[in-house]
Amino acid sequence: MRGEVVYRIDSSDIILDVSDNWLSFAYNNAWHSLCRPEDVVGHKLWDFIQGIETQHLYAEMFRKVRSGIHCGPIPFRCDSPRERRFLELLLVALTDGQIEITSRIVRTEPRDAVGLLDVESDRSSELVTICSMCKKIETSPRAWVEIEEGLAQLRLFELDEMPQLTHGLCPDCYSLAMAELYD
Repeated sequence: MRGEVVYRIDSSDIILDVSDNWLSFAYNNAWHSLCRPEDVVGHKLWDFIQGIETQHLYAEMFRKVRSGIHCGPIPFRCDSPRERRFLELLLVALTDGQIEITSRIVRTEPRDAVGLLDVESDRSSELVTICSMCKKIETSPRAWVEIEEGLAQLRLFELDEMPQLTHGLCPDCYSLAMAELYD
């Protein structure tokens, strides 16, 4: 999938609509059974954003945009199992507290399949934290590395089941986001 994915939320952060290419985006992320347009429109955006740090970041960005302050573009990644995707997030305030949210693909890089990112993979009860913005994984307290390196360091290739992903923000992305918000 190339281009942009656009969705709009109301003042209560309920998803009002999604762009026509939403389903192809969901399909490319293996979310087709989880995030069809009819499954997201009418629901709170917070039902689809994992991790308290990421939710806090989005809430702060929304507050800033609704108060009339420009925010973005903000770089982030939305990787699929076979592709690194570098995107930017654009937020535009609309009338009545609504916000238009655009995710624009900047570039992509192919890679060998990463089972940890495959939503169809069998999962253990163990957790691995992945940065919501850059997709690095935490290998130890305050140590974040690219996902392939982290898989090797944590020896996840040797497991029968992949751990579950939990989302957070690495220190670099947190600092970058906070600098953008309060610049």
